[in-house]
Amino acid sequence: MQKQLVSLLLTALVFFSLSSHAQLEVPPELEWKTLTTPHFQIIFNARQQDLGLLYAEKLEKAYYELRSYFHSLPETTVVIINDKTDVTNGYATRIPYPHIMAYPVLPGPEESLADTGDWAFELLAHEYTHILNFEPANGVMKPLRSIFGNIIAPNILLPNWWKEGLAVEMETRLGNHGRLRSFYQDSTIRAMVDDGSFYSYDIAEANEMIPTWPEGMRPYLFGSLMWSQMLADKGSELAGTLNERHGGRVPYFIETPAREHIGKSYPNEYNRMMEETVLRAQEQMKTLREATVTSPVIPKNSFTSVSAPAISPDGKHLAVVTEDDSNSRSVKMITRENDQQSFLDAKAADTVEKFNEAFEPSTQRDGPPTGSIQRISWFPDSQKIIYDKIDYTNRIERYSDLYTYDLKTKKTAPLTKSLRAREPSVSPQGDMVTFVKLEGGKTHLGLLKLGAKPSDEVLFSGEIQQRISYPLFWDQDTILFSLRKVDGSEQLYRFTISSKNAQTIFTEYPNVRFAKKTSEGLLFTSSKNGVLNLYLADNELKKARPVSHTLTAFFTGDIDPLRKEIYATHMTSQGLRVAAILPQDWQNTPSDLPEIKPLMADRYQKPAAKNEDALEAARAAMNQSKIEDYSPYGYLWPQYWLPFISGSSSETGVVITAQTSGFDPLKKHAYTLIGSWDTGLNRGSLEGTYLNQVTSLPVAAIGYKRSSYLGTTANELNDYGLAAAALPDMFWASRYANLQIGWQYLERSTPTTETKRTGPFTMLNYANYSKSGAQISPESGGGAYLGAYNYIETDGYLSHSQFLAGGEIYFSSFLPKHNAIMLRLNGVYTPEKIASIYGVSTDSLVFIPDSPLPQYILRGYKRGQLFGRNLVSVNAEYRFPIKNIYAGSGTDPLFLRRISGALVADGAAADGLFVNDIEMVYEAVNMKRSFWSAGAELKLETTIGYVIPVSLVLGYYVAFNSPTGNEGTLGTTLQITGF
Repeated sequence: MQKQLVSLLLTALVFFSLSSHAQLEVPPELEWKTLTTPHFQIIFNARQQDLGLLYAEKLEKAYYELRSYFHSLPETTVVIINDKTDVTNGYATRIPYPHIMAYPVLPGPEESLADTGDWAFELLAHEYTHILNFEPANGVMKPLRSIFGNIIAPNILLPNWWKEGLAVEMETRLGNHGRLRSFYQDSTIRAMVDDGSFYSYDIAEANEMIPTWPEGMRPYLFGSLMWSQMLADKGSELAGTLNERHGGRVPYFIETPAREHIGKSYPNEYNRMMEETVLRAQEQMKTLREATVTSPVIPKNSFTSVSAPAISPDGKHLAVVTEDDSNSRSVKMITRENDQQSFLDAKAADTVEKFNEAFEPSTQRDGPPTGSIQRISWFPDSQKIIYDKIDYTNRIERYSDLYTYDLKTKKTAPLTKSLRAREPSVSPQGDMVTFVKLEGGKTHLGLLKLGAKPSDEVLFSGEIQQRISYPLFWDQDTILFSLRKVDGSEQLYRFTISSKNAQTIFTEYPNVRFAKKTSEGLLFTSSKNGVLNLYLADNELKKARPVSHTLTAFFTGDIDPLRKEIYATHMTSQGLRVAAILPQDWQNTPSDLPEIKPLMADRYQKPAAKNEDALEAARAAMNQSKIEDYSPYGYLWPQYWLPFISGSSSETGVVITAQTSGFDPLKKHAYTLIGSWDTGLNRGSLEGTYLNQVTSLPVAAIGYKRSSYLGTTANELNDYGLAAAALPDMFWASRYANLQIGWQYLERSTPTTETKRTGPFTMLNYANYSKSGAQISPESGGGAYLGAYNYIETDGYLSHSQFLAGGEIYFSSFLPKHNAIMLRLNGVYTPEKIASIYGVSTDSLVFIPDSPLPQYILRGYKRGQLFGRNLVSVNAEYRFPIKNIYAGSGTDPLFLRRISGALVADGAAADGLFVNDIEMVYEAVNMKRSFWSAGAELKLETTIGYVIPVSLVLGYYVAFNSPTGNEGTLGTTLQITGF
């Protein structure tokens, strides 16, 4: 029955979905410009013209560099410089047209992207490589693209390691840094090789985001090593050759090009890469072991990472940043019981701040994960800490701000709002905070004066693309900070506040980072011997000596003033861990450490001459550029259409569907158009949606005509609808709230009747739950919604009101790890007595898991078997993990992730009709008659086609109130999530 029953609430629910996902791409009040060069359209904030010009030149340089590797290039690529976030990120796609979204904030020193040089060029070379990777459509694909448009891009469906590895290879090959020259990546490899875990990462796993180390970095790390090996074996022309071959083939059959041009399969080449990488890492470690290697003490814990140790001046507390397997990043406080106890033995940890990274909307990303909390510093009285956290400051912008936590009151308080401040440090008198102030492409040394009305100022500004990091007060008038330049050199600076003078110190130490004032002197890291090690300088800042000799890397560190133990972030085979170096170990570190070169140093010489030629061509291209006001309208015409074929609503034919969509680069306008033809009904349906985000008040509109039937195809049913709604900003109330207010017109016609309705509606929804990492379900939080519809009284129109309400809650306290309970309630109430067909109906399966939209689920019964003007449904589920699989077979396009289970119970009641499918009659029911079911489900989570997350749900349900009594049924569902 549900196939024929079209709920007249459907239009409002479409708006509800739009409201839940509508997010302004850019602040509507900003003025935007378009800089057109021979090969790019660069869209930038009019206030950041210098950034637009810089990115334009870097893009043209990347074009002239990359065209020697790739054969298919788009005529024009759109690039948006969107300075709305302090998270280092970006993405590239060719749907609906080739475009790149670049977030220009410089990466921080603690990120996997820290070892950058010319960041703008490396970022754009990486993203433009993706554009060129997606461009080919030759052979059998060429006529398909001419028919279907830009949606035909077979290389988009290549494995992630293939795509991301190629992009990392090019960012490194063309620049003077990049991740294949990175201390971070090299240390990660050595750590895994040293403990023998490196070989456990096969080519199938390299494609996946798995909630164990190295998490989402897998495709970048192993993919870049794979491409480095392939080009070392076969030459740089292999990149373009393979790109073109895959661009002319049916997706997923990827081994033939490998065998033709590499002489072996991708898995065999991957194994060769692994062996070569292990030999290189072992050679490095052999050299490093010529001196006694530091043996840090690493506490055992279940966190995915532990970093950023900060010890209170009185030595009683150790604060760290942790992240668990559910992507919750926390500031935790460890307190020793007495002065003699080591922090290694202090087991109690209080959580100061817990910030779930997964609360952020799902967006396209093209970078390894980065954390929202980076640095912790103490006030001199040891009773308060300050830390930075990236969070939404409004519904558009996500910036870094400073927060304090008071140990006495146990309260957290925001110190700044939209300041874009990170990496704070407190003055010796506790009256000032120095920090790094961010903006697109730039960093500044900031000073925040505390008091009743805190005030901030910029003390020193780096040039464009220069990174200031980890400032600290050496005394009340002196600040030390690191400055990384475009050539990749990084040195320590001493800045005097009174004279505004800055000078370099410790110039003989390259890549100086994470400077920290301790009871023993200045602690910092440097790559002087080719590895990031800890060094300790005297209080006169005249000389320094190494206090660690590691095979991997040390990052942030601090010294316990009582026991003289060093606590530092250490790279291990299981990720970052805060490790302790005992006094007898760090005090006896050799003064001269064995030196090594980067792991792939012989493969990546600095291509200075080639860069100069490309730079000259780029500058010539810039002479042809022009700047105009941004206009969205030239981007909105359809550039693809996508066909679908599915079962017919009449079950005697098929439904042929075509869909297209479009938006301008700033997403001020977005639309979707869908047309279908049901061969069983011999009728078509049309639907169009439109979202306008030109102003701070987004507006959505929908129009549709849908054809179906009741009972038999002779009983035709046609629905027409028009609606418009405003989506006000609810961030002032809660980031988790959405509101829509609108007006709709609904019309339904049958062979004998015609019903019209029109009137206003509103819907308010709140949802603060999420699922990520190792979670198989949301484990906390919940949501609720409330909707009201008033179909006004007018001649020839049906008049009534209707109300929707419901919500869900998740909890897992006192349950085994990653077990969770879900309770959900949904209801519809219509005060007036109207026909049941104008209400809602139950569904037999869950197609969209954990959706905030109303779902009237009654498993074990037929789809649409219960419907009415009033309806209430309740659902309860106990969810539990069964087995982590995380395995695939070579380059086969199927990866099995994990299996989970659930015990479920559903109930529903309605003022309406129940379909007795045995006697083929409609039974009148009311709210006193309820229908119940219970069952069990197994869910298999997979990745299909390298990129599509698909869950297969198999359930057995018993309906306790079916026409035949207790009746068991099997149900299967395919759920596509997060794609």
